[in-house]
Amino acid sequence: MKPLRPWKEVLKDWLPELAAKLNRPETEILNRGLGASDFSSMRSVEVRFPFGLTHRFTFAFAVVRPPTGEAAVFSEHAGYIEFQLVDDCVVAEIHEDIYRHEA
Repeated sequence: MKPLRPWKEVLKDWLPELAAKLNRPETEILNRGLGASDFSSMRSVEVRFPFGLTHRFTFAFAVVRPPTGEAAVFSEHAGYIEFQLVDDCVVAEIHEDIYRHEA
């Protein structure tokens, strides 16, 4: 995990990737930020390091910069967290459709 930065700095730095991921103009994201509708209760992100450490974030999505080996996880409740990835690191965006039966 990279050192934490203020959320506005992270948002601004990752604008091109966010605009592509969310299919919205960069200016709109910069002016309005991210809102509750950008996050899904059915989506989570896991950042898995090859030595066994896994970070899991719910209500989240991720963007990745392959050329620099960086990733950012945008989470509604845990904030915006950046990672410097190492070889064999996995960033998994997980979508779950859950049925819970209650009798």
